[in-house]
Amino acid sequence: MDFPIIDLIDEEIATDWLLTHFHPDGLHCPHCGADVKEARHFGRTRKSDLQIYRCLLCEGVYNLYSGTVFERTHFSPWQVVLLLHGICQGVSSAQLGRELGVSRPTVMSIRRVVQSNAALMCSAGALPEDVVETDEMFQNAGEKGDVHREASDPPRRRGNKRKGRGTYATDRSPVVGTIGRESGTVRLRVTHRTDKATLTAHVHQFSHHRKGVKR
Repeated sequence: MDFPIIDLIDEEIATDWLLTHFHPDGLHCPHCGADVKEARHFGRTRKSDLQIYRCLLCEGVYNLYSGTVFERTHFSPWQVVLLLHGICQGVSSAQLGRELGVSRPTVMSIRRVVQSNAALMCSAGALPEDVVETDEMFQNAGEKGDVHREASDPPRRRGNKRKGRGTYATDRSPVVGTIGRESGTVRLRVTHRTDKATLTAHVHQFSHHRKGVKR
């Protein structure tokens, strides 16, 4: 069921939230690095209604989305907040598109960039604490929405038809996570299988544990 929460999102609060998370050190000119205090108001974007700034030092023009995934997009701040929330919650692109009033391909394109950037930012280092917990889940990830150029390579739907444990090859990819009990910091990785060797390697990489893994 689609949940109509558009009218419940305050535009000003959404903008402040994005400013805090997109620019934790404050909004700066992406061209010369000058603080937004060294800029003048230069109008507003036509569709997303964002404040446009012109830097007084370098004459560069920028807004809240400059330097982010949403640069040159027409999303309103409330749409960006709800889109990011939906991606984190695993809401389907089709449902997000309907609720936000945008096309499914648009949601998919943003989703893939966000997920790719998140993967690049994932730390490969071990968690600092001595006590950690590791578990796995299985995510349906068939190629139902991908374009297949070869007629012999039809869209795969096996992931949606399988229950219980899966593998990368059956479109039900395992996601293995290790969390520190004290810090709550998580290390997540998509794996091809969940055999003992794979889980042992994961635990060894992200913790100081070296005694093996019990299934």
